Amino acid sequence: MADTSSGPIRSSIFSNPGEVDEFRPKQAPVTRPSPEELDQVRTTSKFTRREAAVPQATHVAQPSTESPPSTKRKPMVYRTGRNVTISVKTTAETVENFYRLAEKLGWKAGETFENAVEGLVKIHGLD
Repeated sequence: MADTSSGPIRSSIFSNPGEVDEFRPKQAPVTRPSPEELDQVRTTSKFTRREAAVPQATHVAQPSTESPPSTKRKPMVYRTGRNVTISVKTTAETVENFYRLAEKLGWKAGETFENAVEGLVKIHGLD
């Protein structure tokens, strides 16, 4: 058996947790300068204040209320009923044709897709 009498005494892992009082963080003394000392340093150095300058009253032009034309399409979705998405890679031309067809027929995007798939199933006899 090894000699444990030399060196620091180790805590047992089975000891009462209340016996770890010697493990406390050291308290560092608070050494902050007084406000007067800070003012003195500020006035003797070339420190510039970081506070925002008070804005002067000037006439500010109102922003235009007209927005530029949007490049996005208007939403072509129902708010309820369809809850599964499908994402496919295709060409920009195919996407334009899809939305042009949906708009011409007055269908939403999901409805257009469903009708296209239904038509292909009938044509190819997959019923």
